[in-house]
Amino acid sequence: MVVNKFDPIAPYYDFLSRLVFGKKIIESQIYFTKKIQKNDKILILGGGTGHLLRYFPKGSQIDYLEKSEKMIQFAEKRKCGLSIQFLHFDFLKFKSDHRYTVVICPFFLDCFHLENLNHAIKKIKSLLQPYGLLIVTDFEKSQTNKSLSFLMHLFFKIFVNLESKSLKSIHLMVTKEGFRVTDEKFFYQKMIFSRIYRNL
Repeated sequence: MVVNKFDPIAPYYDFLSRLVFGKKIIESQIYFTKKIQKNDKILILGGGTGHLLRYFPKGSQIDYLEKSEKMIQFAEKRKCGLSIQFLHFDFLKFKSDHRYTVVICPFFLDCFHLENLNHAIKKIKSLLQPYGLLIVTDFEKSQTNKSLSFLMHLFFKIFVNLESKSLKSIHLMVTKEGFRVTDEKFFYQKMIFSRIYRNL
């Protein structure tokens, strides 16, 4: 059975995120877009319906990789005059000769179980230029209410067959691969983090 299949909830995803977290999901995703330079070559992984696209500088070159075709359909309506290549792929099967200056993971890494999470982080590192930036926005395991975490995983297991069964210490796993934090911001009582990592 296909895992992490977000097509069934794509029309409702933004409403559901606002219902639980208000505007903090989108605020956390866009917080560090101000760090992006006009000529950066950007890879967005799991960008969902594309709300964050409105906050990129004009002239940005973006590869927008998303496993859900329906999410891409929503994102295509928010191109905002940007140069975007939409890629309908499973990231773990994605191959590219490009080396990006920025890779963005908005609530993407929390979808994977431990083995595939490790694989995804290593793959991201291989796609980044030396000293390139990795921007990760996700849930902070140590600060997230266990009951809420359980309910979120149960919901996504039922409706999208989410691969992950629990939150992981994403920050520890990213730094283990040689990334160094250069900036961070917390949201929603520190349950949500956004961090910039440098590829060393």
